Amino acid sequence: MIVTARDWNDGRWIEVEVVDGAIARVEALDPARPASPDDPFIAPAFWDIQTNGRWGHSFSSSDLTVEQVVDIVRAQRNLGAGRICPTLITAPPEHTLHGLRTIAQACDENPDVDRMVVGIHLEGPFLSEKTGYRGTHPAECMRDPDWSLFEKFQEASGGRVVLMTLAPEREGSAEFIRRAVAAGIAISLGHTATDADALAAAVDAGATLSTHLGNGIVAELPRHPNPIWLQAAEDRLYASLIADGHHLGPAALRVFARAKGWNRLILVSDAGWLAGLPAGNYGAWDVDPSGKIVLAGTPYLAGSALGLEVGLRVLDAVEPAFPRPLLDTVTTNPARLLKRPEPRLAVGEPAEFVLLRRPAPGGLTLERTCIGGEWFERAD
Repeated sequence: MIVTARDWNDGRWIEVEVVDGAIARVEALDPARPASPDDPFIAPAFWDIQTNGRWGHSFSSSDLTVEQVVDIVRAQRNLGAGRICPTLITAPPEHTLHGLRTIAQACDENPDVDRMVVGIHLEGPFLSEKTGYRGTHPAECMRDPDWSLFEKFQEASGGRVVLMTLAPEREGSAEFIRRAVAAGIAISLGHTATDADALAAAVDAGATLSTHLGNGIVAELPRHPNPIWLQAAEDRLYASLIADGHHLGPAALRVFARAKGWNRLILVSDAGWLAGLPAGNYGAWDVDPSGKIVLAGTPYLAGSALGLEVGLRVLDAVEPAFPRPLLDTVTTNPARLLKRPEPRLAVGEPAEFVLLRRPAPGGLTLERTCIGGEWFERAD
């Protein structure tokens, strides 16, 4: 396979040759070759560190199957993603344990799935149980950080938990964070009513991310201080954002991008278990034709049905920065957060890349994705 496109680093035309699923050659072409707004760009495949399920199946479900995990993970290739963190939200411990064991089994039995799963993200159960802050997480399953429970989760996952979201105001959070970070787990803060002291203690203990900053929070807050501004102002925290056009407005996206800087922004899909299904009612949930998922009959968001392509397009319309650093928000930055090698287009690297077009700010589209030397066409 030989691919000719413009390099995501500097916009120069390059030729990339793939042999046996790996990049065998990267060659710069004539620098005088003309460029146009509709030229294809090549970049590493996306990383999505927060995706909860698809097609009516949740990674947190008590009846999750290996086949469902395999299908959900492989479906990400049509969305531009080459590495993901299956995300389990708050649930009864036995449900979480089942989900973790099932994901682990799917990875053990399918090398391609194991390669795509960079690790598992636990979003709970050590979150705020307060109305608004908890979002759609069940309050009755919330609890203070418990290292022995986490060890059970990690054992069930086969050591695959690499990211955990918690509320730093819960009793024992700082000590839990220290132990988790020492064990190589990245800690994120989210679904939290934190004050300045609890936030500072968590970051001092090693927390490095804010989960979907600006969401998972009550609708009305004190003007200042409040958990949003406290986290936005903390330079030691990355921020993950759901830029699907529903969870955050243009002004909030622009403020967060400027407060954090491009090297500390990470886009996530937060794709819900209803992602990929037609618009309509699904019991307690509605999937809107625009792609948002809400509690039925309310405006309250419950995850997204859209992929990272949409987030990149929306953020690019608000704060144009293509190709880099915009594309770093779904490649370099999440890899750096998880202390993994940064994805590159270089000889010897796996053939995991996307082809994109971006004729104008806010006009970015995913063309197709190469994973393991095989092409996957874009899916909505």
